[in-house]
Amino acid sequence: MRNKGKISAGHNQMRWVILLLVIAVVLPTVCLLWFMSQTVKNERLAIRQKLIDIYTAKLPNSFANYCNDYWGNIENKLIKNIDEYEDNLKIFPEKYIEQYEDFSAFVIYEQGKITYPIFEHNTPVLSDRVCDVWKLEYVDRNFQEAIKQYEFIGSTSSIMEVVYECKFAIVRCLSKQGELAQAIAQCELLAYQDANETVNLPPKQIALAGLMLVNLYGRTNNENLLAELEYQLSNSAKLVFPTETKMFVLGKLIALAAEVELSDKLKSQIENAERIINCQKIALAASGLFESSMPEKTFRNIPKIKSLYGISFRLYNGDVLGLVTSEKMSQFWQETVEINEDEIVFCRVADGLGLRIDSKTSSEQPFLSFNPSGFFPDWKIEVYFRQGVFAAATRQQQVVYFWIAILVIVFMTLLVIFSARAILRQAKMNRLKNDFIATVTHELKTPLSSMRVLVDTILQGNYEEEKTATEYMKLISKENARLSRLIDNFLTFSRMERNKQAFNLIKIAPAKIAESAVEAMRTKFNNENCRFNVAIDENLPFVLADKDAMITVLVNLLDNAYKYSYDDKQIELKVFGDEAGVCFSVKDNGIGMTRRQMRKIFDRFYQADSSLARSVEGTGLGLSIVKFIIDAHKGKIEVESKPGKGSEFRVVIPICKD
Repeated sequence: MRNKGKISAGHNQMRWVILLLVIAVVLPTVCLLWFMSQTVKNERLAIRQKLIDIYTAKLPNSFANYCNDYWGNIENKLIKNIDEYEDNLKIFPEKYIEQYEDFSAFVIYEQGKITYPIFEHNTPVLSDRVCDVWKLEYVDRNFQEAIKQYEFIGSTSSIMEVVYECKFAIVRCLSKQGELAQAIAQCELLAYQDANETVNLPPKQIALAGLMLVNLYGRTNNENLLAELEYQLSNSAKLVFPTETKMFVLGKLIALAAEVELSDKLKSQIENAERIINCQKIALAASGLFESSMPEKTFRNIPKIKSLYGISFRLYNGDVLGLVTSEKMSQFWQETVEINEDEIVFCRVADGLGLRIDSKTSSEQPFLSFNPSGFFPDWKIEVYFRQGVFAAATRQQQVVYFWIAILVIVFMTLLVIFSARAILRQAKMNRLKNDFIATVTHELKTPLSSMRVLVDTILQGNYEEEKTATEYMKLISKENARLSRLIDNFLTFSRMERNKQAFNLIKIAPAKIAESAVEAMRTKFNNENCRFNVAIDENLPFVLADKDAMITVLVNLLDNAYKYSYDDKQIELKVFGDEAGVCFSVKDNGIGMTRRQMRKIFDRFYQADSSLARSVEGTGLGLSIVKFIIDAHKGKIEVESKPGKGSEFRVVIPICKD
């Protein structure tokens, strides 16, 4: 009970020592980490303020200069192009859109009136005579008579629209009654009007005639269809006539090209036509919404069309309202902010109504907000720090702090680990020493006590026959041999500890080693409860070994097999050749071992049962001595065991190569 109390007290002391060592590491580490976090926080605040100052001084001027340069160049280019079309500003918007992509459309005002887009003029009411002929064409379907009436009315009328309507109606009637060749001939005269014609058709009627001609070519699979489509798309785009009619004609021509599968061959003409149609749609939508009070050269939202932006330029006799869609405006601002953004900041843009024209999002508040002025006085630029930017900006300083902290923590941890290991090693050695002393005392006391009792008995003559005295002497001899083995183990261990153990390695047959070990153990194994089998292969190669040391190895293994086997002992010694050398195998049917025990059995002083009341004698040095001898012979030892199913130890010694 006293022993247990000491061990418990020792464990408690170790716990307190380890706890103090842990505190010695944790407390300074926590303080160091807190100091480092505060330092990094202050560093971030300082860097943030420095960056704010830099970008506050840089970005407003940068944005203003870029916007003014970009749109100032566009203004100069725009005025230059307008000067080229001064005599006919109605041609300018579509030519500009064809050549450039700065604006999506224009609305032109001259002397306070819209001159582009071009609206339809009031068309004169056709006479009752033309209406009667329509009845012949559409109701009675008397095309021949209708053609005669149209020819008569057209030749006698002085109204240009009536003359055009009659000529176009004749082509229509010829087409309806299947006279396509004549219809094409008449239509070509309208579309490609001869300069000698008495009635010159206006551009609108020429474009409509061209559309009719393309339709007729398509119905007759005319070989000139592709050329005609190409010409009409280009010509209708150049002609100046009412916007809605131009949109209709160009749209029909594009649809006809797709219907006859010629869109790919007319790709450039169709793209140009689509640009003009889009330009005219936007112009029509914005016409009439222009505010005369709108400041010059400033982008504003077009009233009622929030996705459209306009900028006004003054002319000598009017104004040009340039229109930009939200898509093009977003594209411009995307290019602008990309020039001014970097790996530290990003920008967001809001128009005059506060609408975002970018897709960027941020949960943070902008650290800088300003107006780019110039062409965008009511617009707002917001500047944000990118996520994680301060971590990147303070990374270098953090790395320094981090490595200092790591080095300090590692140093302190290693110091504590070494201290703890030293303390634990010393405690373990003290415990092993105490256990060893107790074990040695117990192991030495037992044979000495037995021998003393037997000697006293013989000396006192307390025996009846000489045979009994002889048996007592044999027992004394046995206990003496046991005591000698214990002392030999202690001496061998002592030499191992002092590296004084010397081995006399000679060339020897493995069979001699095995036979000597068997002879040493035969007396012990010679009883009815033990079956001992020996199998030694013939013609085994020689090994380089110390005979006495190897006999000690086998004797220890055989002795352990005997001690840890059940009453019905089955022990087997095999010697055979192995790929790595000569193998000595000792197998028993004993109590076996767990995996944990197998990992520790070669440790010094280790015993599965270290109590003094154990049933098996020993000091825990046998297998550690075996391992030492085998390592000195450059061999190896392996063990296989399962609880309750016995154990097998295999010792492999390299063969002698000489």
